[in-house]
Amino acid sequence: MSLNRRKVLAFFGASATTVLVGCGGGGGDSGGSPPPTRFVSLLNINPEFQFADVNFGSTVVSSGLPFPALTQRFEVEFGNYTVSVRDTSTGFAQSFDNVVVDGNSPSVLVFYRHFGSSRLGASPPGIINYFDSSVALDVDLLDDTGGAQLETLPFEAGAPQRSRSLNCVLRLFAAGSSVPVYDSGLQRRPDSILIFARYPAASASSGQVAVVALNYLSGPVSAVSWLNTLG
Repeated sequence: MSLNRRKVLAFFGASATTVLVGCGGGGGDSGGSPPPTRFVSLLNINPEFQFADVNFGSTVVSSGLPFPALTQRFEVEFGNYTVSVRDTSTGFAQSFDNVVVDGNSPSVLVFYRHFGSSRLGASPPGIINYFDSSVALDVDLLDDTGGAQLETLPFEAGAPQRSRSLNCVLRLFAAGSSVPVYDSGLQRRPDSILIFARYPAASASSGQVAVVALNYLSGPVSAVSWLNTLG
């Protein structure tokens, strides 16, 4: 299957909805049912890409996408794709091959930085650690009804949020340490909390931690960055 055999079938200006053709393996029936599709958004939590041009296959789905932000959703035919991301200021580009779109695909794909490498992840669970492959995090998730959730998360590990409170406070520690490196302050609870290193420095003791809160389970998908109240 050639990843180059795809084209834009439709582009609706008002909604920026694009239907992309994946690499086809035959089975197209002329005059029959249309091929299955899925709506997808891409989230930029890569601090090195302050503004990024994003291609899904050969189609530009966003120009100058800021950090941290989402593309508008676009419609994609089932298939395999290459997602490419280009920093607009430096021209530096990264690509993610063999991105599968099918009936089980997530509705939000996440591209992010881990030092020199790049990763494309699915829509995340309640809390996920993208901070550092050598640093596990102790996660202390409090709510405003007296509940506390304690988790230890290795790199790329995740855990669901167990509280049903509308609000939360996230505190982070290097695993086994009693010194906090991050405190979100009181926030409205999101569907997902993504923890990653704040460029350019990242250290278990430096406090260089960044968090993006992501809402995607109902209504429009949105992302917001939470400041570290520890300074």
